[in-house]
Amino acid sequence: MGFRRAVGGRINIFTKIMIVIVLLLVPIVMMYNSSNKISTGVVERELLQVNLNRLRFFVDQMDTEVDRLWRAAFVIAREPDVVQLQFRSSNAQTYSRLEAKKLLQEKLDMQSTTLAWTNKLTVFSPPSGVAVSTNWMEEYNEAYFESAVQDYWDYRQIVTERGEEMAFVRHLILPFTPLGKPENPNLYVEVTFSTQNLVNMLERFMQGSGGKPFLYHPSFESIQTHDSDKQLVGEMTRQFAILNQNTLNKEGSVKITFHDEPYLVNYAASAALGWYLVDFVPMKKVLQPIDQSKRIFYGAGLLLLVLGVAAAALLYRNVQRPIYDLIRAVKSLRRGEYGHRIEREPQNEFHYLIEQFNLMSDDIKTLIDKIYIEELRAKESSLKHLQAQINPHFLYNNFAYIQSMAQLERTKAIVAFTQHLSQYYRYTTKTEQQLTFLAEEMDLLRNYLEIHRMQSERLRYDEHIEEGMMKLLLPRLLLQPLVENAIVHGMGGRKGECRIIISGYRTENGCELAVEDNGIGMKQEALDSLRSSLQQTSALQSLGLWNVHQRLRHYFGPLSGLHIDHSTLGGLRARLIIINEGGDSHI
Repeated sequence: MGFRRAVGGRINIFTKIMIVIVLLLVPIVMMYNSSNKISTGVVERELLQVNLNRLRFFVDQMDTEVDRLWRAAFVIAREPDVVQLQFRSSNAQTYSRLEAKKLLQEKLDMQSTTLAWTNKLTVFSPPSGVAVSTNWMEEYNEAYFESAVQDYWDYRQIVTERGEEMAFVRHLILPFTPLGKPENPNLYVEVTFSTQNLVNMLERFMQGSGGKPFLYHPSFESIQTHDSDKQLVGEMTRQFAILNQNTLNKEGSVKITFHDEPYLVNYAASAALGWYLVDFVPMKKVLQPIDQSKRIFYGAGLLLLVLGVAAAALLYRNVQRPIYDLIRAVKSLRRGEYGHRIEREPQNEFHYLIEQFNLMSDDIKTLIDKIYIEELRAKESSLKHLQAQINPHFLYNNFAYIQSMAQLERTKAIVAFTQHLSQYYRYTTKTEQQLTFLAEEMDLLRNYLEIHRMQSERLRYDEHIEEGMMKLLLPRLLLQPLVENAIVHGMGGRKGECRIIISGYRTENGCELAVEDNGIGMKQEALDSLRSSLQQTSALQSLGLWNVHQRLRHYFGPLSGLHIDHSTLGGLRARLIIINEGGDSHI
């Protein structure tokens, strides 16, 4: 393996680790050589006390880590995103739910990595049915949490990315009731840690001692290291179970004989798990001369040096090189090379990061293409709407009115009419501006209505807009098709005064704009058909109304849209319902 130095001549991670290993080993060797010159005899009672103290320290460490894992459940339960998860509706938008789950997933991963032991953290909300876990192999639902245990650590089999394995599992159930499980839980927080953590601690505990430690519980198979003597541990477990029937103390020492060879057995109980840590050592080894420890020490030091070199090499290969690849990929992404992909995918934790980076690049490219297509559709929709507004029949009527006024020499009427007409067409033909304020839309409607009122004196209109709504930002030409329908279909078949009321008011989730008239209205069958046509992917009828509905949904979200129903005035009432979903509508 070729190791290279970082940019600018800086020492890379491999070299730094090798220097640290040497600096750690040199003082240890010097201290050991100095202390080894002072040799003292070892008696059995003192050795018993030393071994028992080691067991106490091991159990304290184990209980401390277990308590940290349990406290992590309370920390997770108080997270704002976890609290909101209990009240999140299952009908929420897919993007919103995915975004919330992604954020919670990142927090669980961060919380999991802060703990010393390898663990799995899971959050499940029965009301929303949402489960987020660092264990992506297990399926979490209400049936899974029927066997939830809160009062103690349950020892059971779980499924992980490594396959099936034994682990300790405990659940925090909210609302919290110390005496039992609540009837209608709002939240489950599951904390799981594999027995491999305890095996690793046992293996570290074995280093530098002649004992063979294992964890014992009368109801389960013992937890032991990979290189343990299965037959010997089994016999020790059997004899220890016989002693347990006579009610063992929380800690102590006993002597057990196996194959005519005496063993010194030390044990200590774990307050957190309820298991016993048992360590047995052959008496012959206990009474061996201390000078053998020197050879063991140098052998262990050499082994640590070799393992340190191997660990540094593995760290460079599995950590530093993937980091270099990710840095180069991020730089390419910032340069606009959205098609860049990381080819080498190591089979470790970086595999997920590299895989997600490649997926993120695909999503960014897809999103850019989607936005481009949506912009084209929006422009096409705006163009179709503009073409629908400028119709020859409207122009002919206006020219005919101007001609008649000219023949009557009504100059003031012509001036007023042409001013309204010019302002109307100046606004409708302005295609470069996609958004406008409600105040400008209302100016357009006033000009449009004045044009029709001057041609037909029986037209009356009123507006009731709530104070402060004139600064509402919305797509252009949304209200004009509604007013035009009210005039064409409302006035066309009705005699007498024709009234149009334009209103606007705020609602709990946004606002509404309504146009209603006292025209001839519409039968219920025709109204139902019109409502159904608005939901189609393309306009089969009423192009103007369908365009208004689709533009509302495109800009404000799928909860917004055009609603048409009967008016109390006798005609129809068309409402623009605008729901604020966190966009830039300035509602």
